[in-house]
Amino acid sequence: MRLRTSQPSGAVSAGGRRDARDLVGPDWTRLTEVTGKDEVFARDLVAREGWAALAGQLGDEEAYTVARSAALMWVRPDAFAAGTARRVLAATAEAGFRPLAVMPVRVDRCAVRILWAYMCRWATAERLMLLDALVALGPGLLVLWADGTGTPASVRMTAVKGRNDPRRRTEGTRTLREVAGAPNRALTMVHTADEPADVVRELAALCAWHDWPEFVAEAATRLRGGDRADLEKALCAVETELPALGLPPLDTDPAAPSVHELYSGPAGKRWAALVAASQTWPLLRRTPGPAAWPEQEERTPWQ
Repeated sequence: MRLRTSQPSGAVSAGGRRDARDLVGPDWTRLTEVTGKDEVFARDLVAREGWAALAGQLGDEEAYTVARSAALMWVRPDAFAAGTARRVLAATAEAGFRPLAVMPVRVDRCAVRILWAYMCRWATAERLMLLDALVALGPGLLVLWADGTGTPASVRMTAVKGRNDPRRRTEGTRTLREVAGAPNRALTMVHTADEPADVVRELAALCAWHDWPEFVAEAATRLRGGDRADLEKALCAVETELPALGLPPLDTDPAAPSVHELYSGPAGKRWAALVAASQTWPLLRRTPGPAAWPEQEERTPWQ
């Protein structure tokens, strides 16, 4: 990949070449509708890295196009463990989305914290431990989807995904998390980027540099040409590593597992412990951490 980092207007050398010594980001106001988020992402190294990789592969204007026209979905390991990943992908296609690029991804403890760095202000330490054990189960599936409605694809995908708390979902609405059988706010099965700025940042959180060129180039080519990615090979690769275990019945009075139980023994035992932990461990703090931008001050999981 030839790195062509984005530069502010006029930031070129005397010879007319780009100065590629810094990961200079885009005009974030073109990628977010959230007040103050552009300023935060302009200082965020992961977001800047994501833009450097995207624009380095595609050039600035096509990078903006892909960020707005592609929705990022991570079908998480819990969807594969529950055996509902294929239903999620089928329901996404039925909702009018077209797959552009797909690959298995393995997320580690560091990526968990990077991915949710701004969204964990309500998270307990126990919730982070649970997420660490969840991603240790095996890989998930990263998919970029196109949406031809004219709305930024990530925004519509987030609406289709549905809320993480079943009690806050709209009755009668068939969301992806309902299709997945997501039982609570911990085992949500599906993650999506909220808006174009998050697509840029989360690609960097979920992908290594060496995974970018082919993945992004495929997505851009299919976005231009109207073709569809074949999901089957990547889907089978994840299922081979993490076969369906089924969602254990939710106990009305489950015993809280120890952290050791989430990490030891066969996958089926660890998965059962994860389900029990999702029901018994404290997941939300009563006093949140600081908000990254003003809109977050208005969000509360208690309503």
